[in-house]
Amino acid sequence: MLSFQTNALSTIRNLLPLFVLCLLIHVSIHGQSQQAASVIHDILKINSQILGEERTILVRVPAAYQKPDTRFPVVYMLDAHPPQNAMMAGIVEQQAWGDQMPEMIIVGIQNTSRTRDLTPTRTERLGGGGGDKFLDFIEKEVIPLIERNYRTQPFRVFAGHSYGGLAVVYSFVSRPELFNAYIAASPYLHWDNDLVIKRAQEVLKQKRDWRKKLFVGVGNEPEYLPAFRSLKEVLQTSNPKNLEFEFQQYQNDNHASALLPVYFAGLRKIFAGWPPPESGNVGDLEGHYRKLSDRFGYRILVPENLLNQAGYQLIGLNRLTEAIDVFKRNVENYPNSANCYDSLAEALEKSGKIKESRTNYEKAYKMATANGEAQLAISAKANFDRISKKIE
Repeated sequence: MLSFQTNALSTIRNLLPLFVLCLLIHVSIHGQSQQAASVIHDILKINSQILGEERTILVRVPAAYQKPDTRFPVVYMLDAHPPQNAMMAGIVEQQAWGDQMPEMIIVGIQNTSRTRDLTPTRTERLGGGGGDKFLDFIEKEVIPLIERNYRTQPFRVFAGHSYGGLAVVYSFVSRPELFNAYIAASPYLHWDNDLVIKRAQEVLKQKRDWRKKLFVGVGNEPEYLPAFRSLKEVLQTSNPKNLEFEFQQYQNDNHASALLPVYFAGLRKIFAGWPPPESGNVGDLEGHYRKLSDRFGYRILVPENLLNQAGYQLIGLNRLTEAIDVFKRNVENYPNSANCYDSLAEALEKSGKIKESRTNYEKAYKMATANGEAQLAISAKANFDRISKKIE
């Protein structure tokens, strides 16, 4: 269970504007995206055949996206209007920097008619009822567009607030194959006489291996609590196989302010156990990321910088053969990294393999030059020239 102190959440709220400056650039797109390697958002315009209208999608890629051999999980977020965009980007950016979760692509879906799109049935008092058509739009138009044009991993998180939270839980019970994890903030679960909770009771009777994660949170919202507790009870009673779920109430937050702590805690719940082992040795690192790969269903490599550090640890212990093997694995994992070739060259030189060292210094400086890494290009070229004179 995740617990958060009131003063910690207050600090998060106060610092959020400082670590998030998400600017918007306009890219009008009908099938081909322009990619920005930063926290800037692309703005995509989709002429939806399913909804019969133009819809706006915001896509934010992390800074590491500029490396061509990287792929990322995706957060699909409803209600993608300020301040939600900056908030979600800030949480992911800061927590990834702190090694608590992976860097991710964030896909924000803006609204035209919230009640119509985010509710599963039509009611006499509130209308609505376009939820299935809206999920069709996400499944058949949004996700394919993103996966054609961005380098994604096969792990999708679905997040929404209020009616959006209702849509998230409805997608969980009606199309569980569409997403891997769900975050529902203050979900309007009492819609149409608790329809979604009744649907959950039926669906959870199925004997299946869910392999899903669900986080539901509310603030101090008396109207929302009975349905919130009912869904929690349904899940606890059903005890579905491999469904990790958590429910939290934030007494010091209202309907609007609960969004931040719920999204923060939801992402931390989904990626619990992500931080690398403190030992930093190769065996522990590879074992850790192998287990993460099994949990999340796609291959998660040891980060380049961590494997590089492990290689230099081995050099410091004069275990040069092992260090060379580690640097070679890093080159295999990140073939477009000039730094990987440079580190391998250094280990080869220390072990007396001068010709192999020169070959890798050459690769390093040429790749660094092509990538615009001026400082690395200069140092690798100097080492290449020095080694070449020895061979001559």
